[in-house]
Amino acid sequence: MNDWESGIIQVDNEHAIYSSLTEEQLLGTDLYTKYFHSVRKLGNDYIWYHFDQVPLLHRYFFVSVCFKDTSLVVVEISLQGNEFPTSWDNWSEERERKRQREHDRLLQRHLSVKPSYRQTKPYPYMEYELDWGKISSYFDPRSGNTAVAFKYKGE
Repeated sequence: MNDWESGIIQVDNEHAIYSSLTEEQLLGTDLYTKYFHSVRKLGNDYIWYHFDQVPLLHRYFFVSVCFKDTSLVVVEISLQGNEFPTSWDNWSEERERKRQREHDRLLQRHLSVKPSYRQTKPYPYMEYELDWGKISSYFDPRSGNTAVAFKYKGE
């Protein structure tokens, strides 16, 4: 069971992502072995690891894990499925907002706390403050991206 209120994302019964996870530890996880998709080094001490078809909460997610100087700073998860866009070829704002609404429902179901901040305009955004950091759900119309972001303290 995932314990998002503690900042833990569990994959295949492994505590795959948690606040003190280091880049070296990530590279030794089953998450990395089974679901690794790509890596993006930004050249400014930030590195993003991307994972595809990660099973969470009986669904599949695209997961991105960001480190700065080998310390975990943010994790973004985004639902995958035929009902959601997979590329610019089938992207629409309506389908992306559908994904964002589903992200909001997942957070409301799996967190016992209420959002500390919520906005609808100019774009939907919801944020929960927790002891280890923040969880937010957002839709960014500029990039076309929608995700649930786990922002660990220190960033």
